[in-house]
Amino acid sequence: MTFWELVKRIIITRKCLLCKEPISYDEKEPFCENCIKEWQSFIDAKCHRCGYKSSECTCLPSKIRAISPYGAVYCVFYDAKSNFKVNGLLFKLKRDYNRSLIDFCAEKITENILLMCKRHSIDYKTFSVTYVTRRKKGRGKYGFDHAQLLARSISKKLGITLEKTIVNVGTLEQKSLTKVEREQNAKESYILYEKADVKNKSYFLVDDIITSGATMKSCAMILKDNGANEIFPISFAKDNR
Repeated sequence: MTFWELVKRIIITRKCLLCKEPISYDEKEPFCENCIKEWQSFIDAKCHRCGYKSSECTCLPSKIRAISPYGAVYCVFYDAKSNFKVNGLLFKLKRDYNRSLIDFCAEKITENILLMCKRHSIDYKTFSVTYVTRRKKGRGKYGFDHAQLLARSISKKLGITLEKTIVNVGTLEQKSLTKVEREQNAKESYILYEKADVKNKSYFLVDDIITSGATMKSCAMILKDNGANEIFPISFAKDNR
């Protein structure tokens, strides 16, 4: 332990990411004892369709299957109807700049990326990390781009390059739209970043959640249409409804 890490432990109280109760710095997960149990039940939840946990589930929107032969990587299922406090992690990720939360989510995503690469004999070092950019209005409102921060942390943990390749020029939030409207809005909201050179490169494409798959498909097709090779959709959660 470095001197500054010791000082940090002395002057800063570590708190549970979910309920804000004080916790020890020695705890592996950033949760209190009660919330650890909830987190465990959350990641142990089974897919409604195939019955597998998120780390093994391959049930995805057809839009995702069209762009990635191996499906996507995600950590947990999200169900808006459940009462889990863990659901709140997604809202915190979007709205609160919390370095511990970003690093925690990135760590879980990275673990599943490595599992996926091992399962399919893929060399992750031949990939770069990119991300689905947040709308300008969202960046202005909250002061940061959560997908960018997630992607940056993932790239550091994997030791591979982070690249900005997509720009969000949209004005509407996906969550407020119907399934048909989502797809149309996604097509109109994203363009290739003017300084991006994606030809003959492969990417882990990062977002916070996969719902209909429209956003991931739109961004992946922009990359592919400009010469990119393999695209792997990556998210912290997948909507399990």
